[in-house]
Amino acid sequence: MKKIVLTILLLSTIYHLHAKELVFKNLSRSSDEIKQLRTDIRDTIFTVKSNRDETQIPDLKFYKYKLQRGDNFWNVIARTTLNIDTLMTVNQLENPSDIDVGSTIFIPNMRGVVHRVNRGETINDIAIKYKVNPRYITYVNKMDSLSKEFVFIPCGDLTKDERSLFLSSGFRKPLDKIQVTSGYGRRIDPFLKVPTFHSGVDFRCSVGTSVRASRNGTVTFSGVNSNYGKLIIIKHSSGYESYYGHLSKFLVKEGQTVRAGQVIAKSGNTGRSTGPHLHFEIRQNGSVLNPLSQIRGL
Repeated sequence: MKKIVLTILLLSTIYHLHAKELVFKNLSRSSDEIKQLRTDIRDTIFTVKSNRDETQIPDLKFYKYKLQRGDNFWNVIARTTLNIDTLMTVNQLENPSDIDVGSTIFIPNMRGVVHRVNRGETINDIAIKYKVNPRYITYVNKMDSLSKEFVFIPCGDLTKDERSLFLSSGFRKPLDKIQVTSGYGRRIDPFLKVPTFHSGVDFRCSVGTSVRASRNGTVTFSGVNSNYGKLIIIKHSSGYESYYGHLSKFLVKEGQTVRAGQVIAKSGNTGRSTGPHLHFEIRQNGSVLNPLSQIRGL
């Protein structure tokens, strides 16, 4: 429910939500609505890729759909002719298994990605990043200047890194043996005994266990934090970071480049900890993600 509310708020910043809600009852290829959707998608691709006049692009629409028996991420793509990047960014999904029967999603009538505008960023900056002519971006989003927090990039694509992370092939396990003792999300704080949000996952391990870099990157922090204790932060491509907390010994320094699988520290029990373990987080552009949905092989 929380993700649906966030998605609605995101979409409302891109375009004016229709007074009459647009809803798909099913995704049958024989329905007139799905036929029109596929036509809109095809026309948008043809217009953008052929550098045609932007007025040939249909108005951007988002249809609400509740997954039915037999539905999943992949057959939604197949029936609509959307792609991974579109369904992922529009619905703020972390991996394909985020949606299942009963999930409510939004389906746009064109391929593309949702982009969050960064401070100081211009329409031309965004156009260069996604290799899409800026006039298509301004036309689809009905704007003359960059005044929105989120914009839809018609026919925009994610990077290979972003897509591989979505498909859970971008991060490796930080420990050779994984046993989760406390998951990501709401939990009872072990010290305060009240509900709090746990921004990562805790893995059981004895003091002195080898901790490995979960992905290639650069160490941006190797020091002590009051909550995390001895902490290492590694910066990765595409705005991703990984956090390794409650360590006992550092084996890398700030500014050092590391490879996925490289031993970077020894686990411990430092900081705000109830016992030996590794606290592990993954963030993108400052926002926490569920590490268990990003690590391959779990």
